[in-house]
Amino acid sequence: MFFDSCAPEPFLDALIEALPYEWSGSCTGPQLSDSHLEMLRQRDLARDAQAWARFLRPGEATGPGERLLLSLGDDVIRYGVVVGSLSGPDHAPSLFISSSGGLADQEGEFQRLPLTSTPTEVAHLLCRLARAADRRAIERELHEAAAEGRHRAGWFPGGRIIVLDLETTGLDTETARVVEAAWLLADHRALAWDSILIDPGVPIPQDAYNVHSIDDRLASGEGAAPSETLDALVGVLAKHISDGATLVIFNRTFDLPLLDAECGRHGLPTLADRLGRHVQAVDPMRISQRTSNRDGHALSDLAALYSTGAIAAHMALGDCLATWDVLAALCQGEHGRRIVRLLARWHENPRADEPLSVRHLLACSSGW
Repeated sequence: MFFDSCAPEPFLDALIEALPYEWSGSCTGPQLSDSHLEMLRQRDLARDAQAWARFLRPGEATGPGERLLLSLGDDVIRYGVVVGSLSGPDHAPSLFISSSGGLADQEGEFQRLPLTSTPTEVAHLLCRLARAADRRAIERELHEAAAEGRHRAGWFPGGRIIVLDLETTGLDTETARVVEAAWLLADHRALAWDSILIDPGVPIPQDAYNVHSIDDRLASGEGAAPSETLDALVGVLAKHISDGATLVIFNRTFDLPLLDAECGRHGLPTLADRLGRHVQAVDPMRISQRTSNRDGHALSDLAALYSTGAIAAHMALGDCLATWDVLAALCQGEHGRRIVRLLARWHENPRADEPLSVRHLLACSSGW
């Protein structure tokens, strides 16, 4: 996100505070105040200072008096958005949000808000548009992966996987609520997937909003009822696992207990109840930790190494896609052989010359 020096400082102050921390900032004008820059530096999230921001071209103008406030995106052609003010003889002064590509909503290029809109209202609309653009980009990736395949056939020793990802109100598995859930069924192709926003019924803390950009207004306005949604989600997982798919969760020690807690909260049978057995899951994070000496094992770190395309971090469906890519990379070539050798050193079984199996992956995902 890039700010122009002509933007009014009080509005910028409030807008920076209202946006999630992951929306990084950098100055595109020499008069941006030191306080704004320090506010951004303190969040330690500024990206490259390359000037992606630009004024609208004359052909894009909708009236006189346009003024750039900010633009968002690593690639202004694909994901850019420009926020400014309009003031002309044919309409009352107002704010506009114009996307140069990915953020255009289904009704047209420009979003109009009253000039009296608060920074929080502008931030909400920006996040909603950004999430919608991310969802469309992820869906394009998945449709391509369904048609052409994304990984080589036979990459996973167990055939099919079903990936689960949850976005939540917090990090306590006993008290946090799910605000977004997604699953992805795949082999070397994407076979089926779904993602749904959930109204948790409780306020979403600022720290959680800073991670996934889902606020109370979005969750309550567009989120589904938690009980019915979670019941359907766990039912889908149970069906595909019973049909032979292997469950895959990045950081399973968080998502599985949280899902169980949510089921208990709403009086629903858990995944283990429906399967009639203990739930096992392959965890790419744990596998990476046990087989690599790299510094970072977060999904964003591993996705930067192993995943390509438009994958939105901390959007549940994007994280499912990234997890699929990371696990495929860990299972192939030297990574797979390293997993077998590692377990062979620590156990009498499996043998070091065995081909990689689901048993190896589950063992490497679990504690000893």
